[in-house]
Amino acid sequence: MLNYIFGFNARMGRLAFFFCTLVAGLGFVMLVYGITGNVPRGRTDVLLAQASNSPALIIAFYGLLVVCFMLQSMRVRDIGWDPVCVMATWIALIVLDKAIAGRFPEYALTYQHTGTVVGALANAAMNLVLTFWPGGRSEEAPPSPRETGGDGLFERSSAPAAAGRVARIAKGEFGGKTR
Repeated sequence: MLNYIFGFNARMGRLAFFFCTLVAGLGFVMLVYGITGNVPRGRTDVLLAQASNSPALIIAFYGLLVVCFMLQSMRVRDIGWDPVCVMATWIALIVLDKAIAGRFPEYALTYQHTGTVVGALANAAMNLVLTFWPGGRSEEAPPSPRETGGDGLFERSSAPAAAGRVARIAKGEFGGKTR
């Protein structure tokens, strides 16, 4: 069930990932501007104080967090990696980085940050990989929308179930051909 809720079993191409992330970020900035009346720029301490008093912005922030997590999981699946392992490792790295920066403030980026240089570089590398790494199915011809049931941007992984493979082999079908 969680495979379908969090997008662990779906694929998303590079261009769709880039534009969906861009639209989600711009939508959140417009929401922040609409509620607080201030555009995020320069010093954000006043904006954060205003935002922390707004239940709508807090709910929207966590909603955006879930949406970005789902987009990243779909992109990781399209690359050909297992999103359950990759996303759990990425979250563990972020938590460990914040713990190190909190325990040893001299390793933090600046006195205001709660992360280290190593964590920032790892996060930037992962975002660059998600944006520019080619998908795992780029060598073969794209399946028709009729086969996938999708519109081409968001596709379900169509790996056949083990029972279906066993049934085809029992009937004598190997590689889509009968003997």
